[in-house]
Parts: sequence; structure tokens; C-alpha cells
Amino acid sequence: MKNYIDRYIYAVTKRLPESVREEVKSELLANINDMLPENPTSADIEKVLKTLGHPRILAKNYETKERYVISPWFYTDYIQTLKIVMIIVVAISVATGFFDAIINIEAQSLFLQIVEVFASIISNAFSGAIRAFAWVTIIFWIIDYVARNSKGEGSWDLKDLPDVPKINNKAKISKTESIIGLIIGTVFSIIFIIILIDYTNVIGIYDDGVMITQIFNTSVTNTFIIFFIISAIISIIVSLLKIYYGEWKLNLAILYTAFEILSTVLFLIFINHPQLILPEVFDTIAFYMELDSLSVIEGFEKGVRFITGFVVVVVFIDLTATWFKTLKSIQQNK
Repeated sequence: MKNYIDRYIYAVTKRLPESVREEVKSELLANINDMLPENPTSADIEKVLKTLGHPRILAKNYETKERYVISPWFYTDYIQTLKIVMIIVVAISVATGFFDAIINIEAQSLFLQIVEVFASIISNAFSGAIRAFAWVTIIFWIIDYVARNSKGEGSWDLKDLPDVPKINNKAKISKTESIIGLIIGTVFSIIFIIILIDYTNVIGIYDDGVMITQIFNTSVTNTFIIFFIISAIISIIVSLLKIYYGEWKLNLAILYTAFEILSTVLFLIFINHPQLILPEVFDTIAFYMELDSLSVIEGFEKGVRFITGFVVVVVFIDLTATWFKTLKSIQQNK
């Protein structure tokens, strides 16, 4: 049975760096001998080796350096971020895959067209998920590596401890709602921007698969793209701050109010732009609906005015509720 002790020690040490093998071999042999009685039997040796556990697991305990891509320092944040980014990227990939398939469809039969659309969606979703996983992992690996090597792993100061928050339940921001809002807001913002960049020239009125007239004025939509991109970035920042703070604070409320007002003004300027819709669109609609162009234009303007009023009311109610919660929280924390 002595042969089993040597084999067990070898099974452990072969998985370790050569520089520590002899030291671990001596230490492990001493531990085994201490655990064995005088004149051990085969059963005694088997019991001790079984007690020590699987050689692979024991070897891991002797490793001086843990091996992982993302350390426990950031693993929870990594998983949470990965989930959010994966949902956003996959949703956007599905949408773009659908648009591309519809626009560039080549199959003749309905069944093959459906298959082509689904294949495009699945392909885009899979490639999007792979890219999201790769980029999030790389970014967190860099953050993790820098953090663990800047001060040294395990080093920290008392001043690094976060303050215990005094959260007012009425001013509390639901983390779940904030994450859902972040996902939905980001997905729709990016899809909208992608449509403005790549698809305005194919959005139009069609007859038997042939576009009669384009709806949007590309020169106008192109002007707004950069502003919508900036708005989307600020929206993501505000959503992340809401998740971070967890309650309405004065600085967060001010930032949120400024963003809501500016983004609302941007959207209303966009939909109220007099040249956003090409004039031929109204003529085409009038022709197909057997109306005069003036009636179509008046109906469109009424619709835009209704949307404008509705958006203003919704934003006003939202900001009023936000400031009510914020001011009440400030008053109670005095």
C-alpha cells in the first residue's frame, strides 16, 4: 500500500509548478504519516487518502495563485453587466436581422421567405451574443487586472468602505425597474438610430413590392442623427446613475430633469420639422384614399399636435413626481 501513497502524492504534485513540487511532496508525505497509526494497515492508508480527498482538488488547494479570467472581486458585477448587455445586444441584433431580411429577401415562396427571415434573425442574434460576451469579458478582465495590480490584491483602507445609505422608501428607485428601463430605452434608442442611419431610404409607400415614394427626407433625418446618439448616451448614463444611487437625490434629479427636457425638446423638434416628410407622400396618400392633399396634410398636422401635447403632459407628470419624491427625501434627511 506504500505504493498508493507515492502514487497519490504524484497525482497531486504533477499538477503543480515544478518550483513547489518537492516542497509540497515533503509536506504532504509528512501530513499523511502524521495521520497514519503505527504499523498502518491497507485499510488505514486507504482511509487517510480518502480523507484527504481527490488529488485534483487537493492540488488546487496548494496553488499559490488562483486561475480565473474574472476574479471574485468583480464576478458579480461582471455577470450582472453581461446579462444586461446580452439582452440589449441580442434585441438590437434581432431587430436589425429582421430589417435586413425583409429588405433583402430573395426567396420566392412564402415558406422560404419565412425561413430566410428566421435564419437572418437567429444568425444576427447569435453573432451579437458572441460579440457582447467577448467585449464585456475583455473589458472586465482589464478592469480586474488593473484593480488587483494597482494596490495589490486584498489591500484596502477603512475610507474605502461605502457610507450606509439612508433610503427613504418614497424616494427609493426600484433597481429592477431601472434595469428594465435601461434595457428598453437603450434597445429602442439604438434601433431608432440604426433606422435613421441605414433604412430611411427604404421606408416608403409600396405598390406590388415597388416603392412609389420615400416617406422621410434623408437630409433632415441625417441632421438629427448625431443629436439622437448624444441623447442615447446621456440616457444610458442617467439610467446607470439611477441604479447606482438607488434613490432620488438632488444632483440626480437635476440631471434627470435636464435630460428629460432636452430629449423631449429634441424629439418634438424632430417630429414637427416642416420638411421631415416629403411632399410627395401626402399626394400619394391622397391619391390612394381619394382625398385632396390639403386634407391629408391637415390630418397629419393634427396627429403631430396630439403627439406633442401628449408627450409634454407625460413628461410634466413624470418630472413632477420625481421632484416630489426628491424634495420629500431631502426634507426628511435634514
